[in-house]
Amino acid sequence: MEINKNIMILNNKNIGISKIALDKSDLKIVDKSGVYCLRVVLYYNWKEINNIKIGEKERINFNEYILLENNEPALIWPTEFYVKKITDDILCFYFNFENISETITYMNERNSFDILPNSLEVKVIIDYKNVTKGSVVYSY
Repeated sequence: MEINKNIMILNNKNIGISKIALDKSDLKIVDKSGVYCLRVVLYYNWKEINNIKIGEKERINFNEYILLENNEPALIWPTEFYVKKITDDILCFYFNFENISETITYMNERNSFDILPNSLEVKVIIDYKNVTKGSVVYSY
C-alpha cells in the first residue's frame, strides 16, 4: 500500500475512488463506478481526532460504518482502523473490514446486495487546507 495514495478495495479488487467528502458529520468515499460508498459517521469523535499528535495514529471507534450499494445501506464493522495525523493540516483515515458477510446488517427490503461483500479496505488522505464552506470534497 502506497503511503500517500487513496485506495478502495472491495473483495480484493481495486474499485478506485471517484469522490471523497468530509464534513463535520461524515466521511464519504465513493468508488469509481458510483455503485459503492463507504460512509463513516464522525460527528461524535472530532475531539478525539483533533487531539491526535502529528506523526501518531489512533484507533478511534466511530459510531457507524455504512456500506452502500446503489444507495442501499448496510452496517458493517471494521477489523482494523485508525486515524493518523500526518501534519497539522493532513489526516489519513484507514479502515479494513474482513469477513463482512458474517456480520453485515442489511437495511434494505431484499436483505442483500448484488454481490456478497467479504472484504473492504479504504484509505484516504484529507488536507484541511482544502476546506470550503465547512467541508472538503475531492472528485476524481
